[in-house]
Amino acid sequence: MTMITIFGFWACTAKHNPTPPIQAEPQHTPEGVENISVAPQVILDGVTVHVDWDDGDTFSFVDTNTNKKVKARLNGFNTLESYGPVHQWGDWTPQELFQIAKEAGEFARKQVWVCSDTQRGGGYGRILVDCPELRIAILRAGLAHPFSVDRPAPETDLIALQTAIENKSGMWKKGAPQKVITSLHSQDEKPDKDAYNRICDLTIGQCNVETHTDVYATCQRVCLYDSCMFYVPYKQRYGEQRASCLR
Repeated sequence: MTMITIFGFWACTAKHNPTPPIQAEPQHTPEGVENISVAPQVILDGVTVHVDWDDGDTFSFVDTNTNKKVKARLNGFNTLESYGPVHQWGDWTPQELFQIAKEAGEFARKQVWVCSDTQRGGGYGRILVDCPELRIAILRAGLAHPFSVDRPAPETDLIALQTAIENKSGMWKKGAPQKVITSLHSQDEKPDKDAYNRICDLTIGQCNVETHTDVYATCQRVCLYDSCMFYVPYKQRYGEQRASCLR
């Protein structure tokens, strides 16, 4: 694998022939599955489930057995935050990257995906669901990046990312940073514990936590390595209490 520079940022290139790029809407449909024209669906462990996509990497549905809402986090990739224009790097404006974040949700809604429950937690009370074809498709479209917590991402996922970078697709149109901030936490959220930020290293697709003791103000622009993110506490992301930078 070699390194090239795109618009002042780095990018990885594989020494084999890259996988051909896909269009914004996935062209391959899993066997026996048709594109949807009504409510979005996934086939979860062999059962067709009507889902509400929050963004490109999370959805929810009502469990017909318990009549309770189930929230799902998708395994292996991460899309940009869709609650507001909070990401920024290179020549991108936060508003431009916010539009790409919304495109990721639309991408996921346009196809029926075959998925499975990993039987592992996805954080914040969510189940962790694996949708392999969606993961590769959305990575190749440049609407997501690999997200592996305890080890480097699989080679197939890194190849999909490299294809998107080489084709300047989605969020990589203006180049790719080496590291992307995916979450910020201020020390005053839980004063008795060290705060942490999560940073994804795109060279290996691994996303680690970095502890700190900094206190952030709402809507403060925090830059780490070669990407930035605006800090917004969870309680100020939605509804009437939304932070001013999200309005």
